[in-house]
This record gives sequence, C-alpha cells and structure tokens, in this order.
Amino acid sequence: MTPVSRTEAHRVFADLYRKTRTPEHQQLIDEAILKSNDVFIRIDLIRKVDEDYEAKNKPKKEDGRDRGLPEREQPRRENAKPYASPTPDPKPKRSSDLVTIDSAKQKQNPAKKRVIEPRQGGGLLAGLFGGGAGSVNNSISKYGRDTGTIDIGLFGRNPTISNNVEKLFRGMKEDVLIPTIQALRVSEQQGWRIWTPLVYNIINNFNKFFNAFASLDALILDKISADIFLERSLKMQMFYVRFLQRNDASDIILSNLPDIVKMDDKLTPKLSKIMEGVGYALNLENTKPKLSEAITAFYIVAKKKMFTWPEIVADLRVPIIQEHKFQAAREIQKEVEITVAKLSDDINTRSFKMEELQNLRSRYFSIDNKGKISFDFLNVVVDDFMAHHMPESAKSQTVKNSYKSQPHRLVYLLLRDLQTVYINLIEGYIRLGDKNQNQELLLVQPGLFRNEIDQLNSLVRTIDNFNKKFPSFQYSFQQYGMDYSTGNAANDQIAGTIVQALLEASEFFGSFAGKLNIIVENHLMAKVTESKGKTNDKIASTKDKVIEEVKIAQRFIPHFDKYVVAKERINGMKVEDVFIQFTKYLYNYAVIFKDPTTTSKLTAHRKIEQELIKLNKEYERLTYSSFHKEAGSNVGSSESSENQESSEPIDLSETEGET
Repeated sequence: MTPVSRTEAHRVFADLYRKTRTPEHQQLIDEAILKSNDVFIRIDLIRKVDEDYEAKNKPKKEDGRDRGLPEREQPRRENAKPYASPTPDPKPKRSSDLVTIDSAKQKQNPAKKRVIEPRQGGGLLAGLFGGGAGSVNNSISKYGRDTGTIDIGLFGRNPTISNNVEKLFRGMKEDVLIPTIQALRVSEQQGWRIWTPLVYNIINNFNKFFNAFASLDALILDKISADIFLERSLKMQMFYVRFLQRNDASDIILSNLPDIVKMDDKLTPKLSKIMEGVGYALNLENTKPKLSEAITAFYIVAKKKMFTWPEIVADLRVPIIQEHKFQAAREIQKEVEITVAKLSDDINTRSFKMEELQNLRSRYFSIDNKGKISFDFLNVVVDDFMAHHMPESAKSQTVKNSYKSQPHRLVYLLLRDLQTVYINLIEGYIRLGDKNQNQELLLVQPGLFRNEIDQLNSLVRTIDNFNKKFPSFQYSFQQYGMDYSTGNAANDQIAGTIVQALLEASEFFGSFAGKLNIIVENHLMAKVTESKGKTNDKIASTKDKVIEEVKIAQRFIPHFDKYVVAKERINGMKVEDVFIQFTKYLYNYAVIFKDPTTTSKLTAHRKIEQELIKLNKEYERLTYSSFHKEAGSNVGSSESSENQESSEPIDLSETEGET
C-alpha cells in the first residue's frame, strides 16, 4: 500500500521498521534509511532492501537436468536438509541460555521438574520482570520509572524510549520555532559586531544547539532506532554539554539576544515568540524529563546497559567555550580579522595625528593650565619693529598700544617684520658663522617659496594702502571677532575691506606655517634617527645640502648648527632655532587673526581623544587585549626655547582663546 498523507506515511514507516528481521537484515535497513530524511523515500528504501534480501536468501530447487532426468522423475529425498535461508549468526546467549550442570541433568531426566534456584533477591517474579536487585535490568527499570524516559515492557527485556521524550523534542510550534531560528542565525552573522568573544561564543553555541535540537524532530517522529538517533544527534549532545558547562550561559543569552533582535526591523515584531522559543530551549533541564535524562535514555536503550549523564559528558570530551577569541565560521572570522586590521590602522593614524598636534601645541604655542594661549612674544616683535622702523616721535607707549590693540595696524607691523627679519632665510644667501669669520650660504633653493613671498608683498601693499587711505579708522580686535563670526562687516564698505584683508592674511599665515613645519618636522625626525645611531649616508648628506623641495622625508636643515650673522634680532641664533621661531610666529599670527584651519588644529585633539577612546574600546572588545601603538618618532620634546620665556602680558582682547 502506498501511503497518501505524510501522517499515514509515518505509520507505514514505523510498521515496516519494527518488522522482525535477522540482525544482518536489520543492519541493512538501518544503513539504508540514513540515506534520506524523507519518510516516503525511506519507505521505498526499506521495501527495496527487504525485496533484495528475500530474493538473495530464497530456497533454491535442485535442477534435475543436471543428472539427465526430468524434473518429475527426481527422487524425493526425505532425509536431505532443505535449502532454507542461511542460518543467521546465533544471537549472543543470555545467562539463562547457557548450559549448566542442572540443565544437563534435567535433559537426562525430563520427568523431573527443573528447580529454579533463587538469585540474590527477587526470586522467580524478579527474574521474569527484569532481574533481581542490583542487576542491570533493575537499574534500567528504576531509571525509566524515575525519569519517565524509558518504557520497560512486560518482562523488562526490551526497553524502549517513552513518549515523554518525543514530547520533549516536539514541544515548540512552528510560529515559535521559525522566528527563533531566524534570530539565532542573525546573531551568528552579526553578533560579533556588538558582543565580546565570550558572549558571541555562548550565543552562537546555543544557536548551533538549537538548530541541531530542532532538526531531531523528524527522527523522533520516524521512531528511529536509538543507535541511529545517537549517531545523528552527536553534535546536539556536544553543543548541549558545552552550554551546560557555563552556569551563566542562560543569563548571558537572555540579556544580550534581544539587542540583536531589536536591530532587525523584520524580527523586532516577533521578539516575544523568539524569546518564547529561547526560553523553551534554555529550560530543557527544568522539564520532566530533562534533556540530559532523555539523552542518557537513548544510550541505555541503544547499548542495553546502564549509563549516567556524567559518564556521557566525560566520554564526549567537549572543549569549553573560548572567552577571548571568536569561535565562528571562517567567513565570520575573516570579517573580524579585517575589522581588527582596520581598527589598528585607524588607531595608529589618529595616534600619530594626536602626536603631531601635541607637538605643534607644545613646540609653537605657550598654553597655560587653563588652556589659554599667551602671545607675550609679541612685545618683543613690536618693540623691535618700533626701534628699527619708526621715528622717535612714534616710539611712545601710546603708539605701541595702538598697534597692539588694532588688528589692521598690528597685521601690517607683523607682515613688515617678516619681510625684514625672516624672508632672507628662505629667499637667497644668508651669512653664517660669527662676526670674525663667516660666509654666505644658501639654505633653500631660490624660488621654492616664491608664491609665499609674492603673497606677503601683496598683503603688505594692500594693508599699507588701506591704513594710508583711512589713517583715523578705529577698529578693535573685539569688533573684528564679532564681524568674523556674524559677517556683519559686509554691510560696511570700510570694515568689509579690512576684514577681507585680515582673513587673507590669516590664511596666509596658516598655510605658510604648515609648509615650514614640514621642514622642521623632517629635521627633528632626522635628529632623532641620528641620536639612535640609525642614520644613513643619504640623511647625513642633507646637513649641508640645499632644501630643493618641501615633502615629508627625514632630512636635516642645512647648516642647522651654524649661527646667523645679521643686523636683525635673529643675529647669533642657530639656523634651526630661527626656522622654529619663524614657524612659531606664523602659527600664532594665524590664530590671532582667526585662521579656521590653524584654530581647528589646536582644538582637534579633543575630538581625536574621543575617537581614540571609542576605537580602543572596540579593539579591546574584539581582541580581548589592549592596543599597542606602533613605535613612532618622538619629536615633541624639541620645542623652541621661546616657549620657556616669560614677559609682561599684552592686551589682545579677543585674540586669546581656550584650546
């Protein structure tokens, strides 16, 4: 009969499977049904094996023609042994089947009844119903009664798995099972992005257990043999043992799994069903029977001897869940590795940027404990310019204060100071040595800073023309700060003109400083390399080689240790100190006149610090270790001696800012 419905097919399968067969025949059946999980295919496989086995072992008739006689004339051989199917291997004899002296005597005297001697405890009924006290059958019977996992049968000789176990494996409905599997699959694919290795591994192990557990429903329904069940459920057993090894597994799953569900819009509405399925699987040790008892029952039925759960756990030898490394599929591990590598790059990049900003702050700015920038060095610049370029009548303190407090006057003074004091350093030959013995040497290739020099000269002309055109124009740093932030100067023709010139000057100071800073950074890195004894001929040769291009590469400022011979205030200073001072002044001028790029460099460290905290936290989550920054050159200690100087405070109103 061919079954029509799947329910009917399961009944047919069960009847076919329970059919009495020889051990050899039954083994062929067990091997055949492993080829498919579909009940219809299994029915066909069993029937095919039965047909083949019966055909192979069908009795054969003697061929009369072998002896030259017609078949009807073949003599009957009453005493010949019939050609029955080959006798199967004898079953192992039970203790009751073994020949004893008493049994031999009884065979000799069939008239006498055989006396059954009582074994330890029990007697005749105990022998019939499972053996006496302490026997294997008695232990199995007791285990079956206590746990409800094994049906013993009438005489206790054929224990089978009880229906209670089937209910354990079939306790979830489809509307619970499917979304739970989906949620656990998402946790496997995405959980590593938010969880530590320990949390991910616990939930992923639970995911694998849950899927393996759910897949056994078909085997239970098919009434499969205990041996096959154990073979097919081995992974489930191992995942379950690993789950039970941690007392905190349930709490970790319940605390973290909802987070990943809420990140998926499709799964969020199903959260209650998902947690119902999770709760069912988490409480399999709180049911009657427990899952561990059910698994133990399968071992007992399959092996026909007593087992305990601790023995099974010891035999499985399941490794514990790792706490510090993701246990995931290869593609997930690859994603983790790529993410960790990117995090490392991001941390290194930001660390080097942070170091660069810290060096810039410490080398070129004087910042107090409250984050205020001091511009005291301007006193020296203003006094020096007044002394060399202003008539005696204009050298009063009132005139000096006027220049310091008005941005359009101060910027002109600072630009002119750059022209007269520092530009020779980068424009052509400069005299180096001392007043008794010196020589003119070239530090920078002529034309390398042509654009900066042209822009400087243009700004000087523009602002000089403005000051001459509006000699009585009064404009404070406070007003400049307001116009800069609000843009109101556009409505005032005079103020709008000077604000535009001041903004151009601030950007000029900032970009010029950045270009010179590369030369200074290259020089300081070369000095660090030399101090470590790692310098090479290429780097060493730059000590007297003219700077021909501005790019990031270790090289010395040529003749950096020689002294400048000049009429200006840089006379007697080392070349490297003049470059550092030049760069320092440009950066400070850029801040005074509110160059946005330079100002952001002074405050960017706050943002980078927060980014580094976040990146390091993420790195530690993924690797369970702290990040060790790549070794970089430490040039932060080489700062200008001017940052150590103290002088009278200067009033620049809004020019001092917090960093």
